[in-house]
Amino acid sequence: MAKKNNCWGIEVGANAIKALHLDRSGDEVRVLDYVILPFKKILTTPDLNVNEAIQVGLERLLAKHDVNRSTVVISVPGHLALARFAKLPPVETKKIPDIVEFEALQQIPFPIDQVEWDYQIFQQEDLPDVQVGIFAITKERVTKFLSNYHELGLRVDGLTLSPLAVFNAFAFDLEFDSNSPGTIMLDIGSTSTDVVAYESGQIWLRTLPIGGNNFTDALVRAFKLSPHKAEKFKKEARTSKYTRQILQAMRPTFSDFSQEVQRSLGYYQSFKHDTELKRLIVVGSTCHLPGLTKYLKQQLQIDVIRLDRFKRLKIDTNRESNFSNHASTLATAYGLALQGLGLETVHANILPRQIIRRRLWKAKQPMFAVAAALVVLAVATAAASVWMKISSYEKMIAQNNQKINAVIATAKNLKGELNEVSAGEDPRKPMENLRRILDYRDVWPKLMEDLHQAANALTPQPALLTADYDEIAKIGRSQRRRLYIDSITAEYLYTNAGPFDEDQGVTAAQPALNSFTAEDYWGSKQFDEEEGDNENHEDESFQDPTLPSPKPPRFVIVLEGTMPYSGGAKFISETFIKWLQEHANETNRPYQYVVTRDALFRSHRIGSELDARKSEQTAMPAHTSL
Repeated sequence: MAKKNNCWGIEVGANAIKALHLDRSGDEVRVLDYVILPFKKILTTPDLNVNEAIQVGLERLLAKHDVNRSTVVISVPGHLALARFAKLPPVETKKIPDIVEFEALQQIPFPIDQVEWDYQIFQQEDLPDVQVGIFAITKERVTKFLSNYHELGLRVDGLTLSPLAVFNAFAFDLEFDSNSPGTIMLDIGSTSTDVVAYESGQIWLRTLPIGGNNFTDALVRAFKLSPHKAEKFKKEARTSKYTRQILQAMRPTFSDFSQEVQRSLGYYQSFKHDTELKRLIVVGSTCHLPGLTKYLKQQLQIDVIRLDRFKRLKIDTNRESNFSNHASTLATAYGLALQGLGLETVHANILPRQIIRRRLWKAKQPMFAVAAALVVLAVATAAASVWMKISSYEKMIAQNNQKINAVIATAKNLKGELNEVSAGEDPRKPMENLRRILDYRDVWPKLMEDLHQAANALTPQPALLTADYDEIAKIGRSQRRRLYIDSITAEYLYTNAGPFDEDQGVTAAQPALNSFTAEDYWGSKQFDEEEGDNENHEDESFQDPTLPSPKPPRFVIVLEGTMPYSGGAKFISETFIKWLQEHANETNRPYQYVVTRDALFRSHRIGSELDARKSEQTAMPAHTSL
């Protein structure tokens, strides 16, 4: 990225667009301008057109400031990107890029060709250890994120992570070096909080899924407010006459927030055993909540600092006081502008490579103009060779075209033969078959629903419908009103006529289903549960093709299952089978049931006669006609 003497750092937050315009003279940095443009509605508002809101905010910025005359660096929130840190083995300096690329393949949980990524090497002069920070974002996200800027013609020269920008701001302003005390930086945003730890020349960062919106939600729940009203209460908490009630409502969120920070720092200290963190700096608009810094100090046992000014920024005296009031919300924009001026400590530009190359190409165009003349001369020298190759290529194309045309002619002949073969067929049959594909596709889902409702007719005890085995054990086995279905089988029965009558060429008329009796469908033979567990017993009426067979398609659905309830077959008949009989002709079903009184045709008891806990195994045909 080409460096200029002035740069705009632009952060698009959930509440506002924050921009800072800095100018560099040597190592001195001066504030030329700063802007905070709140959104009419917070970007996390349900049903809000986020892209439109962002573009409206950027248009307001561009209407008052000529941003494109300066370098522009923007950021993506920490939760939209990822940062990984790894120690590299001792290798030669020239091999480090290859090792880093290998680490990136291991650390980034996406295919490497689907992400934009950059890295930073951290190494102290006197130590051989080398640490690398890898920063990445998916190409889909970065394209979507940049679309709002491109829609307005706003040129972007650099893109980095918000937590890295916060670190760069403090690294420059507090002049971090290897001897600086261990420092934690908390950037409390609306939807998330970035945690950045710095110690002994190395950094570590993590994004927590908690932020200012969580405090707002606490007020919404406590006082039954709208999100907009609750946000206003939160911002006015320090001066409101309801300060005590507001803080009391947010107290659980204070606790959750401090616990999240404690867990992150505990994780950091678990692999940095000699760590010694001395201070914590909080920034972001949420850091102004009354009592937050005090609460963090008590819970974390560490000095907590809320930023109210930047030491190394020069600004006109008449604007200094107002700028200090917004310093804590401009830390990210500060770090972004420093990167555009080349004063960053950690450099990470995850702008798409093609955009970076385009920027470099534009910057080098004057040099390319000189080189172009030399290229033209070289091209002229090679023109004769290229012309000869083109002639050879055209000859080869002509030969290939002859082969292609022969294949096309053969294909046309075969297509003609196919058309002749197909010409004699009645087109209505395949059309009708295609139309009837979706017939009765809802039979099985609704049939399963009916079986579920029929099983519920047994009124099983609530405990039997759970996996709480202790509660189930409290119910005597013989008292458990539950049917355990072991298998469901379906048999399609023989019919006299199909859906298509070839003589008429149309669908044959079907008789009304209600005009058939159970005997018409299944024969008159019934089964008695006293026949016991005769495994070879067959219902011949289900298989005899000589019996009368009605027109409608039909199935025999056989359920086999086990029930421990002492009532046995009688209980099943009075509940399960009765339900099927009562719902045999539901109008919202594509079928009808034909259920006889003795539909329970096979059952036997399981267990010895001396065993007081007896079960019954049953087989029940549910005869369904479509």
